[in-house]
Amino acid sequence: MNAVVDGERVDRRGSVEIEQASGGLTDCLAQLDVAIEAATTLGIPPAAAEAVRREANERLGFPSDAYVLALVGGTGVGKSSLLNALAGSAVSPASVRRPTTSHPIAWVPREARSELGGMLDWLGVPPDSAREHDERQLAGLAILDLPDLDSTDPAHRERVESILPRVDAVAWVTDPEKYHDAILHDDFLRTWIPRLDRQIVILNKSDRLSSADAERVRRDLEAAVAGAAGPRATGGRRTRVILASARAAVSEAADGAGTPDGSPGVDELRAWLAAAVEAKHVVRARLAASIAAAITDLAAAAGIDTTTRARPILDPAARRSAIDRATTALLRVVDLPAVERQAVAATRARARARGAGPLGAITSRIYRLSGREARVADPAGFLARWRDRGSLAPALEAIRVSVTTALGDSAPATRPAIAATIHPALLEHGLAGAVDRAIASRGREAPTSRIWAVIGLLQTGATLALVLAGLWVALWLVVKFPVDSVAVPVLGQLPVPFIFLVGALLAGYVIARLLGAHAGWVGRRWAGRLAGEVRSNVGREVESVAFEGLDRLEAARRALWHAARSISEACSAR
Repeated sequence: MNAVVDGERVDRRGSVEIEQASGGLTDCLAQLDVAIEAATTLGIPPAAAEAVRREANERLGFPSDAYVLALVGGTGVGKSSLLNALAGSAVSPASVRRPTTSHPIAWVPREARSELGGMLDWLGVPPDSAREHDERQLAGLAILDLPDLDSTDPAHRERVESILPRVDAVAWVTDPEKYHDAILHDDFLRTWIPRLDRQIVILNKSDRLSSADAERVRRDLEAAVAGAAGPRATGGRRTRVILASARAAVSEAADGAGTPDGSPGVDELRAWLAAAVEAKHVVRARLAASIAAAITDLAAAAGIDTTTRARPILDPAARRSAIDRATTALLRVVDLPAVERQAVAATRARARARGAGPLGAITSRIYRLSGREARVADPAGFLARWRDRGSLAPALEAIRVSVTTALGDSAPATRPAIAATIHPALLEHGLAGAVDRAIASRGREAPTSRIWAVIGLLQTGATLALVLAGLWVALWLVVKFPVDSVAVPVLGQLPVPFIFLVGALLAGYVIARLLGAHAGWVGRRWAGRLAGEVRSNVGREVESVAFEGLDRLEAARRALWHAARSISEACSAR
């Protein structure tokens, strides 16, 4: 034989046969894997769903075509009598004392006994507790008589709870005294009705009631079972409730009547068992129901309502507002106005080096060597020192408040995982990295212009003219050689060397002003683009980082929502 545990196939038989046996369960199991992974990300314990997956794989690994039905009920309700009535002989010891059945007793088809050996061992049935039958109508069925679920011995209930996830169908047995028992309804029916595709409820000992009272109790049971199933009942099917009197049937059989004709409840149960479709279908349908219920449980724990559109953990408007507030707080620390001033100063410094002539080159070198340029005309360096200018606390608070507000509307099971996304140290590291990436200095060198080279030539000419004019004036003052004069309004007659010197000074001043105006225009344009780029990059990086952890949870939540929405189609094994 072969079994599959946690996705690893143990080589008991060929894997091809297992895949064929699983039929349409492939998609169903795939959705369960998606749901388990999503639940783990959301911090929801997936142990129960993992157990369903493990037991489904194990169940599909057994070769027998028979399906397993368990008789489950409290002490003295007549489970063993019911099995004996079906068998027409004493298969399981029956008594009103508690407890009678301390371990499972199996009634199995004789022809499938060898194939069922491994599965009976998996179900916890001792080898000497298996009884064989030759019922042709029930050839695809193995029946287990389980210990009492309300036994005074806790081990009996534990045994029932360990076997129930592994059987393919259940007959819930009760009687007029225990049909309202809280253990049956609250601890078992409410849990297992949604997880089993094929099940029936039997009100045994109905012969102790009048016909009217028996019918009333039956209707009460139907209502209780429907309530236990809730909206998750498999395929919307109603669990059937029948009336029976197993002890009367056993008495008739003991009198030589064989399988009694005067026990409509037992006959009705026998007909229900015989009407089962092909056994593999029953097995797949039960597994599909268990998987669907496991996925639904995980979705419910995550606070997911599959009847509505998937709702995000954090409202989009609140998210946008938090990102905007965080971005504004970070840009305040970066100090964009100062960045723009640095950018303009850096552009002017570069223009001075290229367009201010010989004197400009000298002053630019002095400006750079003194360190002044690095302090007031280095936007990349100024941006890199952004941490020195403020704290990230306001930006962190904007993110924290938005997520904390969302916590109140989140499912309790997911709150720890959501709260972990705003761990101060991690969030601060993420936001700081976002700013660093946003202000990376690629392409942050100050711009240049060909016009500055032309202006530099003009300024060089003006500088040479100024030097020549200065020498001419000096010689004129020392040698006193005759020169022409020019009549200037208000000032009167001025010597030509002096006029030439003043003209050279004025030309240099005008050229310098022209250079400054153009450099300022180029610098302001670049500063605006630089500030806009930083602002955009910071906003984009904050958007991707601030809720990075929450986005992982959101993706998991959407995956779980889709898995829960698609289970009716993916788990259509029957």
